[in-house]
Amino acid sequence: MKSGFSLAKHALPLVLLGGACMAPLTGVAQAQEVSANVALTTDYRFRGVSLSDEAIAIQGGFDVAYDSGFYIGTWGSSIEPVGNSELELDLYAGYGGTIGELSFDVGVLGYFYPGAEDVAYGEVYGSLTGMIGTMETTGTIAYAPDQDNLGDDDNLYLNLSGSTPIGDSGLSLALGIGYETGAFGDLDGDGDDKIDWTIGIGGAAYGVDWSLAYVDTSEDTDGSDATAVFTIAKSF
Repeated sequence: MKSGFSLAKHALPLVLLGGACMAPLTGVAQAQEVSANVALTTDYRFRGVSLSDEAIAIQGGFDVAYDSGFYIGTWGSSIEPVGNSELELDLYAGYGGTIGELSFDVGVLGYFYPGAEDVAYGEVYGSLTGMIGTMETTGTIAYAPDQDNLGDDDNLYLNLSGSTPIGDSGLSLALGIGYETGAFGDLDGDGDDKIDWTIGIGGAAYGVDWSLAYVDTSEDTDGSDATAVFTIAKSF
């Protein structure tokens, strides 16, 4: 599942929301949870960079999780046109569980752009989540191997994010910082790898989750400058 301010992959590496899933190969396990999500965000920021031309994006996803820990899911967002496509469609599958007081998640993810040619690519990911005081903290690594559609290059993204309640207000504070090197790591061509960071607050009201985040990167390009992103999301 993905959505505006805290999720598995995109917009921001959301830490206030969450979810993902896949089907076991046995075919006999019963689904533990089937869920869906929709969101409206003022700017689809992926790893700090706008993929919606700094405009409003509509997003949504569908997940199926199993008692075994396996899950499978899909998520999509409107985007600035890539070739003939105005849609990013992600398909992912993975496995999650716990080790002591830590939870882990590993999987594979494919990025597809229906209608566009030679732009789809895939990556593998893994994360560990634990508590540091009152802050739920997640470390994530995502690696895309050398692929034709990445210009025969690879890509590595590292992210550390966390969220913590703000007293008894019902709000949460979220922080995140990421580092990227490879195919998407030097967007402005200055020779330095990309760093992105975010700080925001989130909560729930009138049956929806909402978040407001400040997002910025070290890159000097259109769509990678500082901005505020407001997102409302609903899970089912």
